[in-house]
Amino acid sequence: PLQAYQQRQEGVVIVGLVINQQGEILSHSIKRSSGHVVLDDEVDQMLQRAKKMPAFPADYPREQLELLIPIRFRVSQ
Repeated sequence: PLQAYQQRQEGVVIVGLVINQQGEILSHSIKRSSGHVVLDDEVDQMLQRAKKMPAFPADYPREQLELLIPIRFRVSQ
């Protein structure tokens, strides 16, 4: 996000996702904050925009998948 870039804010947000077999994001939550509201909010908005991931392979044995994903924000030169 521009505001975070201008303020040189960096961090890692750990997000939890629950995805069904069709790849739809059923729920998401921030499990660990980056320490910056702007970065945490960007992750939330990003996942609301995404709404869908690739579908599971047809032979995948579970109906849902729970993931923990680190999302890193880094200011580079």
